[in-house]
Amino acid sequence: MRSVWWAWALSLAALPAWPAVKCPPHAIRLAFYPIGQFYRDRSGLDWDVAEELRRRSGCRFEYVVMPRARIWKELEAGRLDITLSAIATPERENVYWFLNYIQLKQYVLLSPSLPAGIASMEDFLDAGPQWRWTIVRSYSTSAYYDPLIARLAAQGRVVEVTEEDVLFRMLVQNRAVGMFSTPMVYRAKLREFGLEDKVRVVDWDRQSAPSPRGIVFTKRTFAEADIGPWREMVDGMNRDGTMRRLIGRYMSPSETATALWR
Repeated sequence: MRSVWWAWALSLAALPAWPAVKCPPHAIRLAFYPIGQFYRDRSGLDWDVAEELRRRSGCRFEYVVMPRARIWKELEAGRLDITLSAIATPERENVYWFLNYIQLKQYVLLSPSLPAGIASMEDFLDAGPQWRWTIVRSYSTSAYYDPLIARLAAQGRVVEVTEEDVLFRMLVQNRAVGMFSTPMVYRAKLREFGLEDKVRVVDWDRQSAPSPRGIVFTKRTFAEADIGPWREMVDGMNRDGTMRRLIGRYMSPSETATALWR
């Protein structure tokens, strides 16, 4: 009898601490986009987080991979339900829920062809028109950088691309001399593109704290009454050590400590 009681107690202890989520009537359509150590070939932090969501929720998931700009269009059209590693903006928060799970600082990567005297984003804005920046289309960086990039774009000095890899090719080919990236992305990419000893990595934003990255849930699929249990699930992953464990697969212990969402 005691062994039966013990087995029952263990089964209770194993029950999830988060409320049961309401699964949509269809399989949840979740989109990844290839970017550094976030996602590549069914691996990376976003893959791990998605699999944890699928396991904890018990919902059916369908995974697709597409460029970031297309993901936003598919979300807007109602053909996708979730994506990951996105930065919230006031406009986006009108139509999506953002459940944060990591925070990252954007660093500037500079081509060696850029004169060393250009030592800030303001310097870059005032420099000659031959110096161009490159960004991923539909990508928000930080409250400090976004208005400056808009000013650069007005000067015709921003090249928008559809994929992260193209940013690094632009530097290799000297078609642009500056870009943004995070350690989760640029460390692997600098090795891949043979740029480790050629690119300057600097911090030109001393104003902004690391910016959160969120799991994006479209409000078309997840009503306000339904998102609460999902939010508690993600918050639980942040609190119970799950996110520390998953992030720690890709970053050093000190980087992981900084990247944990609080």
